Amino acid sequence: MYKTTTLCLSLILIQMVFSQTLIDGKASKKTNNLYQNLKNNGRKVFIGHQNDMAYGVKWRAKKGRSDVRETVGSYPALHGWAIDFLENEYNNDSVNYDQMKTWMRDVYSRGGINSLSWRPTYLENRKIPYISRWQVANVLPGASLHQEYLTLLNQLALFLSQLNMPVILTLFDRHNVKEVWWGSGTEASLISLWKFTVDYLKDVKKVHNIIYAYSPDRSVMEESNMNKEYFFGYPGDDYVDVFGLVSYSVHEEDEEERHITSLNFINDLKFIDKLAYKKNKLAAITETGQNGLTDSLWFSKTLLNGFEALDHGALSWVMFGPNKDSTNYFIPFDEHPAASDFRDFRKNNCTLFENDLEEMYK
Repeated sequence: MYKTTTLCLSLILIQMVFSQTLIDGKASKKTNNLYQNLKNNGRKVFIGHQNDMAYGVKWRAKKGRSDVRETVGSYPALHGWAIDFLENEYNNDSVNYDQMKTWMRDVYSRGGINSLSWRPTYLENRKIPYISRWQVANVLPGASLHQEYLTLLNQLALFLSQLNMPVILTLFDRHNVKEVWWGSGTEASLISLWKFTVDYLKDVKKVHNIIYAYSPDRSVMEESNMNKEYFFGYPGDDYVDVFGLVSYSVHEEDEEERHITSLNFINDLKFIDKLAYKKNKLAAITETGQNGLTDSLWFSKTLLNGFEALDHGALSWVMFGPNKDSTNYFIPFDEHPAASDFRDFRKNNCTLFENDLEEMYK
């Protein structure tokens, strides 16, 4: 009897160590399953692309098109989208919200994964007198613009509920950048806003299909002070499911500078990989890439080298920036000089695209 009890306790402890627990204790079964499957990836990395089905370098909103698919034969495993002010017909990336929902449902029906970045703003040309007064302290409960903030939050909750599918949600995208209103307040006020927002979504609006990601911008952090600066505004382990990082790669003309830039990026990967492992959470590069792909071997030399250098394998996914036009893109198209390298990247055992996925919600 004693041996049986000891064995059962040991199995429970092992399960607790290796399993993931979402911060939403009432998260749907499919949302929990997605989270576990993102974790149990066998040191493979899911590959994502922002606005992949919405537009590419030479096209916009054409059924079935995808620069990723047309280059490597598969849609990305993850599709990134952005939400700002839902009373507008389009978001600030010029993506129609109704079409976005359709594309997201298409992704889900194929077994792919959807990720949303919430940027609670209005279009610049929308004339609303109180916009200039938007500050973190002004939207907290009891403050002058709290009801206006609830309007945005209720719109987000409705959008998420209507999707009826698990979604990864990055709250307050790049919250450490001063140019956005949610990055201009005190750290204490930002933490209060984050906690209020999560509690409101799951406890008041009963939205239970969300995996919550925390993702500051690497470009405003000092390499020597990452351990401190990464946690500016961090709301605590009970309010975060994913440790994310926005980390774009800059092309350097000099070979020595390129080497340094590549090493810094790899260090970013190792930083969040170690952090997520230590905290028993997921790690992700929520935005990355080299604009214009001036380094035709960036995928193999920088990214794959980074994947292989990880100590813990907690990195779950990377999301490439969108292909906006012929000068602003992060995925090769047609016979771009980087296309061959990207195809090799697709074939590597470290990477997972949509065609590689198996029952992510079961």
